[in-house]
Amino acid sequence: MLKRGVLLVLFILMGGCESARHDQLADLGFTRPYLDGYQDGCHSRKEQAVTYHDGFRQDPERMLGDRKYANGWQDGYEQCYTNHRDYH
Repeated sequence: MLKRGVLLVLFILMGGCESARHDQLADLGFTRPYLDGYQDGCHSRKEQAVTYHDGFRQDPERMLGDRKYANGWQDGYEQCYTNHRDYH
C-alpha cells in the first residue's frame, strides 16, 4: 500500500499527457485492470470538464467486482482533475 502511495505521488509530480502517464504506469508494473480503470477515470474527468455531463466512461460490473479497476478509475479521475482545474 505504501509503495502504491509513493508511486502515485511520484506520478503526480511527473505530469504529462494521458497516454504518457498510462505508459509510465505500465512501466512501473501496474496491472491491466488498474490501467484500464485509470484510463476510463481520466477520460471521464476530462470529458466532464469540457461538457459538464455525459462524459463518464466506466464499467459498472468491474467497478463492483474488480478492486484494481476501481482503484485505477478513482486514481485516473483524481489525477486528471489536477491537470484541468481551470474548467471548474
